[in-house]
Amino acid sequence: MIETSQLHTLVAVARARSFSKAAEDLGVTQSAISQSVKNLESKIGVKLFKRSGKRVVLTQEGEKLCSIASSFLTHLDDTLVEIQHDKDSMTGKVRIGTLIGVGKSWLAPELLSFAKEYPDLAVSISLGFQEELIRDFENYRLDFLILPEGALPNVGEKVLLSEEKVTLVFPKDNPFNITKEMTLEDLSTIPTILFEQEDKLFFNWCRVKFGKMPKSLNTKYVINSHGNMLQAVKEGLGIAVVPNHVLNRSFYQDKIATLGSEFEVDNGRFYIVYHKDATELVRVRKTLERLTKESNPLL
Repeated sequence: MIETSQLHTLVAVARARSFSKAAEDLGVTQSAISQSVKNLESKIGVKLFKRSGKRVVLTQEGEKLCSIASSFLTHLDDTLVEIQHDKDSMTGKVRIGTLIGVGKSWLAPELLSFAKEYPDLAVSISLGFQEELIRDFENYRLDFLILPEGALPNVGEKVLLSEEKVTLVFPKDNPFNITKEMTLEDLSTIPTILFEQEDKLFFNWCRVKFGKMPKSLNTKYVINSHGNMLQAVKEGLGIAVVPNHVLNRSFYQDKIATLGSEFEVDNGRFYIVYHKDATELVRVRKTLERLTKESNPLL
């Protein structure tokens, strides 16, 4: 059976790329590190490290095991912290996962003040794609999820967080002559900035405003960051569709233009998902209270 100490050694050597440096980091002798690695390699029957000049690097098999070991040790540490801290105190860690746009525009600033309010509480925010976030939540590596209604997991308690609206944005000096009377055909000829090649927000906005999707687009720039999309619009590269909550909290808010509230489009609802059995922990309850204190924060 592989021992936890051997996994710690594996990860330490991989990070340090040196047996002697890993020994310093773990406070043991270099011979102890060498013996631990040798025993682990003997147990699994493969070489985990190879020499590269003066350094040691992971083999392909070592990289696979190290990735799993690192994730396991992090999860183990988080679990131990949760077990060891008083369930009735604001100590330990809360872990929240959401999409990049919501995380940067609303969640991170909101929880910054929350973390300052409780100095003994550690707050961890994971920004990523829904499939990864749901997997981490189902494996209890996250305490909360914040996701749109069409992407919710089958497990967990769900609380409505907010409606979301999106809007068309364009350069302040309006070089593309954007008007409220423009047609979908007009829009199709204008340089467009997309979050991804099949930008759901952009195409949903078109469907609601024009009753159909564009047959073609003049795609100028594609980047999966709403902040960078707004920067590109400000620089005059083209038009884009972004969430209101991103625009309203953006540095570029006053540097770009919109067509007003009548050209804002509903983009569904966001929900908070949490583990029901975790609400016995005061830090989980307090976090949920903070997340739901404001009505429709994403409008």
